[in-house]
Amino acid sequence: MTKNVKSRKEIERIVFYSKEDGATSHNLIKAEKLLNNFSSEHKFTLNDLLEFYNIKLYFDNDLFLTKWSESDKEKYNQIVEENWLSLKNRFLKINNLNIEEIINDLEYRYKNNFWELINKLSIYKNISQPTFSCILENFSSQINYILPQKNIVQKFNKVIRDFLLTYKNSAEILLSQFEEKKTDKKTPKFYFPKSLSLSDKENIISAYLDREDSNLNYVRLAQKSKDSNELKLSDKTRYKAKKKAEEQNNEILEKGHTWSIRVQGGLSKDQDEPVIFKNEKGLIEAIYSEKYLDGIENQVDLFKVFSYLFSYTDETSLIYLVSKASELDVMERVMGLKSKNEYDIGEVFTRKEMLSILQLHLIENYLKRKDSGIEQIINSFISYLNEFLEPNNLIFQVRVSDSPALDKIRTLLPDFDFLLKQYKNLADEGTIDIELLQVSSKPIGFSQITSQNNIKYVYSNDRLILQVKHIFFSDQSHMYYTETFGTKHTNLFDLLTQETVSIEDFANYQKDTIQSLVKDGYLRINKENNVEIDKITFIYIIREIHRNELLSYWHYPKFVRDEIDLLIEEKKLFVENTLFSKEEVKYLNFYLNQKIYTNGYDLRNKYSHGTNTQSEQKHKNDYYLILKIIILTLLKIEDDIIINKKTAANNGYK
Repeated sequence: MTKNVKSRKEIERIVFYSKEDGATSHNLIKAEKLLNNFSSEHKFTLNDLLEFYNIKLYFDNDLFLTKWSESDKEKYNQIVEENWLSLKNRFLKINNLNIEEIINDLEYRYKNNFWELINKLSIYKNISQPTFSCILENFSSQINYILPQKNIVQKFNKVIRDFLLTYKNSAEILLSQFEEKKTDKKTPKFYFPKSLSLSDKENIISAYLDREDSNLNYVRLAQKSKDSNELKLSDKTRYKAKKKAEEQNNEILEKGHTWSIRVQGGLSKDQDEPVIFKNEKGLIEAIYSEKYLDGIENQVDLFKVFSYLFSYTDETSLIYLVSKASELDVMERVMGLKSKNEYDIGEVFTRKEMLSILQLHLIENYLKRKDSGIEQIINSFISYLNEFLEPNNLIFQVRVSDSPALDKIRTLLPDFDFLLKQYKNLADEGTIDIELLQVSSKPIGFSQITSQNNIKYVYSNDRLILQVKHIFFSDQSHMYYTETFGTKHTNLFDLLTQETVSIEDFANYQKDTIQSLVKDGYLRINKENNVEIDKITFIYIIREIHRNELLSYWHYPKFVRDEIDLLIEEKKLFVENTLFSKEEVKYLNFYLNQKIYTNGYDLRNKYSHGTNTQSEQKHKNDYYLILKIIILTLLKIEDDIIINKKTAANNGYK
């Protein structure tokens, strides 16, 4: 091997991750250098040829540097294809006698490519069962690259099953594949041997739970597991996981590893400002003005305090309290494993939850001194809504009584479910038919409730939109760091809107992305050579999607809606006409339905099926949580009604 070839080991290799990966330009710049220095006289190792294969994957996905001419592309493609033929010929010579030596020499970053090509080129047919068994015994970590290859798994079905039954990391592989929430789209799907039964899988996981060195993250995944075709854990195994998790968690707490979030609040008789927030040494304090509340003349306006003063909903009438991906910091996104059956919870969400419950108790104490209560202002708000709906009438009332909280919950939940059915009936048919609704006692899902408006929420799953969103707003994008401004900003949008940034502030690997964004019209370079945002309305829409995962259509000015309409026509955005957004449905299910999230409150099911605690204090706490959900629902209904009335009267907002 020549000196030049050897030097390839001293620098970072070129790796293709995905078509949407942010490192594309950086890798293509390195590929350009490698291709320009290419000489067919070099004696390339298998790792060298696999590096050219990764360049081929970029080219196969039409990924090139914008500065490359057609002749450049043709020249580079020719080099890549020449090396692809060499690589195929090298693979065709793999057999029982040399495969272990080849695996031993593989660089870490190309192990997945190796097994991908063993599968793709049918090289596995040259490998015997005993040899494959030896590979698993001597190179056990290769199982992570073998399992994504369906044909290999099918051929070595029994060998792989026998290996997994004794391999120390099998439980973690199973739980990661079937229970972990996947945030990385590059995560491959694993194929497991058909001979590996559900019982085998449970035995593997049960044995793992008995180990002293079992990882708490995986133990929690087992605890939160839900039955599926691929994995079914018995109640006994899930209970074992629960006890193991409690034991390990207590050990962590004893060692002092805790995450502290502190929130407190109060009412002030002298304060003029409606609310004053303080954040001192991690303690969030919210003080509300009694004088301000005293100035509110009626119970309907007192109810609306939940929206504009307590921020239960935001300026676009979306539920502000939901967990947002944009509010999770890097550590919360990458630290530990999350169950796919788990609602995402981070520090910001936990703080919002604590404050919202505190606000509920503060307003209840205030109202009690006025001989009122939350139940009364809810009932007044229902009467207010019904004035909009005449001749229709929503039948719902929170009973004011001194009954135990458990009794109040058991009557309130069915009444709330009936309220949801009534509104769906109104949205679907334009009228409420009580007799029809009384035919079925089946609960209704939040996602099933229709809006009275044909367009309500706007979403995107368009690859281009998501890519632009990542480049401009993600703290994982490679574009926001520059030598001039360092890490002062956490995304490209903030960098460009808050600073004067020259094209020369960007590194070479970033400039190609900038030029591509200029070419597509998202950026422009002015006479002073500074980079500025173009298509500002379009980028604003992308920012809103980043912030909330969606847009509440009618709460944006007409010029923004006009741009949204164009994107809908181009099928870059799509609409839904539901009362609740997708993110709001997730939040409400977190509260009411364990069927969806195993870490939720499960308020609907546990009180319907009698599995609730016997603690009266817990019942009181749950009662307030249910009142909170009712308040949020009524705010969403009011917004939906008002939009419907205004669009009907004005043929759309102005």
